[in-house]
Amino acid sequence: MLGETDIMRVAAINDLSGFGKCSLMADIGVLSAMGIEVCPVPTAVLSAQTGFPDFHLFDTSTLIEECKEDWLKMGARFDSIITGYIPHERDADDIISFVKAFKVDGTSLLVDPVMGDGGRFYSNYSDEMLRKVKLLATTADIITPNLTELCILAGFDAGKAKELEAIEDQDQMIQEVIGIAEKVRTSKAQNIVVTGIHKGDHELCNLVVSGDGNEVVECKTNGKSYSGTGDLFAATLLGYILKGKNTIDAVKLTTEFISSAIEATGDKDRNYGVDFEKVLGYLSGGD
Repeated sequence: MLGETDIMRVAAINDLSGFGKCSLMADIGVLSAMGIEVCPVPTAVLSAQTGFPDFHLFDTSTLIEECKEDWLKMGARFDSIITGYIPHERDADDIISFVKAFKVDGTSLLVDPVMGDGGRFYSNYSDEMLRKVKLLATTADIITPNLTELCILAGFDAGKAKELEAIEDQDQMIQEVIGIAEKVRTSKAQNIVVTGIHKGDHELCNLVVSGDGNEVVECKTNGKSYSGTGDLFAATLLGYILKGKNTIDAVKLTTEFISSAIEATGDKDRNYGVDFEKVLGYLSGGD
Protein backbone atom coordinates (compact mmCIF):
# COMPACT_ATOMS: atom_id res chain seq x y z
CA MET A 1 0.00 0.00 0.00
CA LEU A 2 1.19 3.48 -0.86
CA GLY A 3 -1.17 5.15 1.57
CA GLU A 4 1.50 5.68 4.22
CA THR A 5 4.71 7.64 3.67
CA ASP A 6 7.13 9.45 5.94
CA ILE A 7 7.20 12.51 3.66
CA MET A 8 4.36 14.52 2.18
CA ARG A 9 3.25 13.58 -1.32
CA VAL A 10 1.73 15.72 -4.10
CA ALA A 11 0.15 14.63 -7.38
CA ALA A 12 1.11 17.25 -10.00
CA ILE A 13 -1.02 17.33 -13.16
CA ASN A 14 0.66 19.52 -15.76
CA ASP A 15 2.62 19.50 -19.01
CA LEU A 16 6.38 18.92 -19.29
CA SER A 17 8.58 21.20 -21.44
CA GLY A 18 12.23 20.59 -22.34
CA PHE A 19 12.91 24.34 -22.28
CA GLY A 20 11.07 27.08 -20.41
CA LYS A 21 11.36 26.02 -16.75
CA CYS A 22 7.61 25.88 -16.33
CA SER A 23 4.77 23.52 -15.45
CA LEU A 24 6.04 20.14 -14.19
CA MET A 25 9.66 21.32 -14.15
CA ALA A 26 8.62 24.01 -11.67
CA ASP A 27 6.43 21.66 -9.64
CA ILE A 28 9.07 18.95 -9.34
CA GLY A 29 12.01 21.29 -8.74
CA VAL A 30 10.40 23.45 -6.07
CA LEU A 31 8.43 20.84 -4.13
CA SER A 32 11.33 18.36 -4.12
CA ALA A 33 13.60 21.07 -2.70
CA MET A 34 11.04 21.55 0.07
CA GLY A 35 11.20 17.87 0.98
CA ILE A 36 7.89 16.94 -0.66
CA GLU A 37 7.51 13.92 -2.94
CA VAL A 38 6.09 14.79 -6.37
CA CYS A 39 4.16 12.25 -8.45
CA PRO A 40 3.89 13.83 -11.93
CA VAL A 41 0.98 13.28 -14.30
CA PRO A 42 2.16 14.74 -17.65
CA THR A 43 -0.71 15.97 -19.82
CA ALA A 44 1.70 16.66 -22.69
CA VAL A 45 5.44 16.58 -23.39
CA LEU A 46 6.85 19.50 -25.37
CA SER A 47 10.29 20.14 -26.84
CA ALA A 48 9.94 23.69 -25.50
CA GLN A 49 7.15 25.74 -23.96
CA THR A 50 4.73 27.33 -26.40
CA GLY A 51 6.25 30.82 -26.21
CA PHE A 52 9.15 29.67 -28.37
CA PRO A 53 8.76 30.17 -32.14
CA ASP A 54 9.29 26.44 -32.77
CA PHE A 55 8.18 23.55 -30.58
CA HIS A 56 6.74 20.06 -30.88
CA LEU A 57 4.06 18.62 -28.63
CA PHE A 58 3.43 14.96 -27.84
CA ASP A 59 -0.02 14.42 -26.35
CA THR A 60 0.14 12.25 -23.23
CA SER A 61 -3.23 13.21 -21.81
CA THR A 62 -4.46 9.59 -21.71
CA LEU A 63 -2.00 9.18 -18.83
CA ILE A 64 -4.33 11.13 -16.53
CA GLU A 65 -6.90 8.34 -16.53
CA GLU A 66 -4.24 5.61 -16.68
CA CYS A 67 -2.38 7.04 -13.68
CA LYS A 68 -5.66 7.28 -11.79
CA GLU A 69 -6.52 3.63 -12.41
CA ASP A 70 -3.02 2.31 -11.65
CA TRP A 71 -2.57 4.45 -8.56
CA LEU A 72 -5.95 3.43 -7.16
CA LYS A 73 -4.88 -0.20 -7.48
CA MET A 74 -1.64 0.69 -5.66
CA GLY A 75 -3.59 2.30 -2.83
CA ALA A 76 -1.90 5.67 -3.38
CA ARG A 77 -2.83 8.63 -1.20
CA PHE A 78 -1.80 12.28 -1.54
CA ASP A 79 -1.45 15.20 0.83
CA SER A 80 -2.31 17.52 -2.04
CA ILE A 81 -3.07 17.73 -5.75
CA ILE A 82 -1.92 20.61 -7.95
CA THR A 83 -3.26 21.28 -11.45
CA GLY A 84 -2.02 23.69 -14.10
CA TYR A 85 -2.55 24.26 -17.83
CA ILE A 86 -5.23 22.03 -19.37
CA PRO A 87 -4.56 21.50 -23.11
CA HIS A 88 -7.84 19.84 -24.17
CA GLU A 89 -11.45 19.60 -23.07
CA ARG A 90 -11.18 15.84 -22.51
CA ASP A 91 -8.26 16.49 -20.15
CA ALA A 92 -10.53 18.61 -17.95
CA ASP A 93 -12.95 15.68 -17.62
CA ASP A 94 -10.10 13.32 -16.71
CA ILE A 95 -8.64 15.78 -14.18
CA ILE A 96 -12.04 16.21 -12.50
CA SER A 97 -12.31 12.41 -12.33
CA PHE A 98 -8.78 12.16 -10.89
CA VAL A 99 -9.59 14.74 -8.22
CA LYS A 100 -12.81 12.93 -7.28
CA ALA A 101 -10.82 9.72 -6.86
CA PHE A 102 -7.98 11.10 -4.74
CA LYS A 103 -9.29 14.20 -2.93
CA VAL A 104 -10.20 12.60 0.37
CA ASP A 105 -10.12 13.96 3.92
CA GLY A 106 -6.70 15.48 4.46
CA THR A 107 -6.01 16.02 0.75
CA SER A 108 -5.95 19.64 -0.44
CA LEU A 109 -6.36 20.84 -4.02
CA LEU A 110 -4.60 23.82 -5.60
CA VAL A 111 -5.96 24.87 -9.00
CA ASP A 112 -3.91 27.24 -11.14
CA PRO A 113 -6.56 28.13 -13.75
CA VAL A 114 -4.26 28.87 -16.69
CA MET A 115 -6.68 30.46 -19.17
CA GLY A 116 -5.34 33.86 -20.14
CA ASP A 117 -3.20 36.87 -19.30
CA GLY A 118 -2.92 40.56 -20.02
CA GLY A 119 -6.66 40.92 -20.64
CA ARG A 120 -6.73 38.14 -23.25
CA PHE A 121 -8.40 34.72 -23.18
CA TYR A 122 -6.39 31.80 -24.61
CA SER A 123 -7.80 30.72 -27.97
CA ASN A 124 -8.08 26.99 -27.20
CA TYR A 125 -10.68 27.58 -24.47
CA SER A 126 -14.24 26.91 -25.62
CA ASP A 127 -17.29 27.77 -23.53
CA GLU A 128 -17.55 24.13 -22.47
CA MET A 129 -13.87 24.03 -21.53
CA LEU A 130 -14.35 27.14 -19.41
CA ARG A 131 -17.36 25.57 -17.70
CA LYS A 132 -15.26 22.56 -16.72
CA VAL A 133 -12.37 24.65 -15.43
CA LYS A 134 -14.86 26.62 -13.33
CA LEU A 135 -16.25 23.33 -12.01
CA LEU A 136 -12.75 22.17 -11.09
CA ALA A 137 -12.06 25.49 -9.36
CA THR A 138 -15.17 25.16 -7.19
CA THR A 139 -13.63 22.06 -5.57
CA ALA A 140 -10.27 23.73 -4.88
CA ASP A 141 -8.95 24.73 -1.49
CA ILE A 142 -6.63 27.26 -3.14
CA ILE A 143 -6.97 29.03 -6.51
CA THR A 144 -4.08 31.05 -7.97
CA PRO A 145 -5.44 33.07 -10.92
CA ASN A 146 -3.87 36.14 -12.41
CA LEU A 147 -6.24 39.10 -12.71
CA THR A 148 -7.40 38.10 -16.21
CA GLU A 149 -8.21 34.58 -15.04
CA LEU A 150 -10.02 35.86 -11.96
CA CYS A 151 -12.25 38.00 -14.16
CA ILE A 152 -12.98 35.03 -16.44
CA LEU A 153 -13.84 32.79 -13.47
CA ALA A 154 -16.24 35.47 -12.21
CA GLY A 155 -18.04 35.62 -15.56
CA PHE A 156 -16.52 38.86 -16.88
CA ASP A 157 -14.85 39.37 -20.23
CA ALA A 158 -11.07 38.92 -20.07
CA GLY A 159 -10.64 42.59 -20.94
CA LYS A 160 -12.12 43.52 -17.54
CA ALA A 161 -8.62 43.02 -16.11
CA LYS A 162 -7.26 45.93 -18.12
CA GLU A 163 -10.13 48.13 -16.97
CA LEU A 164 -9.36 47.34 -13.35
CA GLU A 165 -5.65 48.04 -13.67
CA ALA A 166 -6.47 51.38 -15.33
CA ILE A 167 -8.23 52.63 -12.17
CA GLU A 168 -6.03 55.41 -10.78
CA ASP A 169 -7.15 55.05 -7.17
CA GLN A 170 -5.20 51.95 -6.14
CA ASP A 171 -7.27 51.33 -3.00
CA GLN A 172 -10.45 51.41 -5.07
CA MET A 173 -8.95 49.01 -7.60
CA ILE A 174 -7.95 46.53 -4.90
CA GLN A 175 -11.40 46.70 -3.30
CA GLU A 176 -13.02 45.95 -6.66
CA VAL A 177 -10.71 42.97 -7.19
CA ILE A 178 -11.57 41.68 -3.70
CA GLY A 179 -15.25 41.96 -4.61
CA ILE A 180 -14.69 39.89 -7.76
CA ALA A 181 -12.70 37.30 -5.81
CA GLU A 182 -15.55 36.99 -3.32
CA LYS A 183 -17.88 36.17 -6.22
CA VAL A 184 -15.56 33.33 -7.23
CA ARG A 185 -15.07 31.88 -3.73
CA THR A 186 -17.37 28.95 -3.05
CA SER A 187 -16.88 29.03 0.72
CA LYS A 188 -15.12 31.01 3.44
CA ALA A 189 -12.61 28.17 3.66
CA GLN A 190 -11.53 28.59 0.03
CA ASN A 191 -8.48 30.81 -0.48
CA ILE A 192 -7.81 32.85 -3.61
CA VAL A 193 -4.43 34.38 -4.40
CA VAL A 194 -4.56 36.81 -7.32
CA THR A 195 -1.07 37.08 -8.79
CA GLY A 196 0.81 39.77 -10.66
CA ILE A 197 -1.63 42.68 -10.36
CA HIS A 198 -0.19 45.83 -11.93
CA LYS A 199 -0.26 48.87 -9.65
CA GLY A 200 0.85 51.70 -11.87
CA ASP A 201 3.60 51.34 -14.45
CA HIS A 202 6.36 49.86 -12.31
CA GLU A 203 4.68 48.09 -9.40
CA LEU A 204 3.15 44.65 -8.96
CA CYS A 205 1.34 42.99 -6.09
CA ASN A 206 -0.28 39.71 -5.14
CA LEU A 207 -3.65 39.81 -3.41
CA VAL A 208 -4.73 37.26 -0.81
CA VAL A 209 -8.45 36.75 -0.22
CA SER A 210 -8.68 34.05 2.41
CA GLY A 211 -10.10 32.79 5.66
CA ASP A 212 -7.07 34.39 7.32
CA GLY A 213 -8.13 37.80 5.96
CA ASN A 214 -7.33 39.89 2.91
CA GLU A 215 -3.87 41.27 2.28
CA VAL A 216 -1.90 42.96 -0.49
CA VAL A 217 1.66 41.65 -0.83
CA GLU A 218 3.92 43.98 -2.79
CA CYS A 219 6.32 42.48 -5.36
CA LYS A 220 9.67 43.58 -6.69
CA THR A 221 9.69 43.78 -10.49
CA ASN A 222 12.22 44.49 -13.21
CA GLY A 223 9.47 45.14 -15.73
CA LYS A 224 9.97 41.81 -17.51
CA SER A 225 7.64 38.83 -17.77
CA TYR A 226 9.25 35.37 -17.68
CA SER A 227 8.00 31.93 -18.63
CA GLY A 228 6.97 29.76 -15.72
CA THR A 229 6.78 32.28 -12.87
CA GLY A 230 3.10 31.52 -12.33
CA ASP A 231 3.88 27.80 -12.09
CA LEU A 232 6.75 28.49 -9.70
CA PHE A 233 4.47 30.66 -7.58
CA ALA A 234 1.74 28.03 -7.33
CA ALA A 235 4.16 25.22 -6.47
CA THR A 236 6.05 27.26 -3.87
CA LEU A 237 2.83 28.51 -2.29
CA LEU A 238 1.55 24.95 -2.00
CA GLY A 239 4.83 23.81 -0.47
CA TYR A 240 4.72 26.46 2.24
CA ILE A 241 1.08 25.72 3.05
CA LEU A 242 1.83 22.00 3.33
CA LYS A 243 4.66 22.93 5.68
CA GLY A 244 2.14 24.62 7.97
CA LYS A 245 2.17 28.29 6.95
CA ASN A 246 -1.11 30.17 6.75
CA THR A 247 -2.03 31.52 3.33
CA ILE A 248 -0.90 35.11 3.93
CA ASP A 249 2.50 34.12 5.33
CA ALA A 250 2.92 31.54 2.55
CA VAL A 251 2.26 34.20 -0.10
CA LYS A 252 4.80 36.55 1.48
CA LEU A 253 7.48 33.84 1.52
CA THR A 254 6.60 32.74 -2.01
CA THR A 255 6.80 36.31 -3.29
CA GLU A 256 10.27 36.66 -1.75
CA PHE A 257 11.40 33.44 -3.44
CA ILE A 258 10.11 34.48 -6.89
CA SER A 259 11.76 37.90 -6.51
CA SER A 260 15.06 36.21 -5.61
CA ALA A 261 14.79 33.90 -8.62
CA ILE A 262 14.14 36.82 -10.96
CA GLU A 263 17.04 38.77 -9.46
CA ALA A 264 19.33 35.76 -9.99
CA THR A 265 18.32 35.45 -13.64
CA GLY A 266 19.89 38.52 -15.16
CA ASP A 267 19.32 39.57 -18.76
CA LYS A 268 18.03 36.66 -20.83
CA ASP A 269 15.24 35.73 -23.22
CA ARG A 270 11.99 35.51 -21.21
CA ASN A 271 11.08 32.23 -22.92
CA TYR A 272 13.83 30.38 -21.05
CA GLY A 273 12.29 31.21 -17.68
CA VAL A 274 14.01 32.27 -14.47
CA ASP A 275 17.08 30.65 -12.94
CA PHE A 276 15.27 29.41 -9.85
CA GLU A 277 17.82 26.61 -9.46
CA LYS A 278 20.29 29.18 -8.14
CA VAL A 279 18.07 29.98 -5.16
CA LEU A 280 16.52 26.61 -4.30
CA GLY A 281 18.55 26.65 -1.10
CA TYR A 282 16.13 29.37 0.07
CA LEU A 283 13.40 26.71 0.11
CA SER A 284 15.38 23.82 1.54
CA GLY A 285 16.88 25.84 4.37
CA GLY A 286 20.32 25.99 2.79
CA ASP A 287 22.33 28.97 1.54
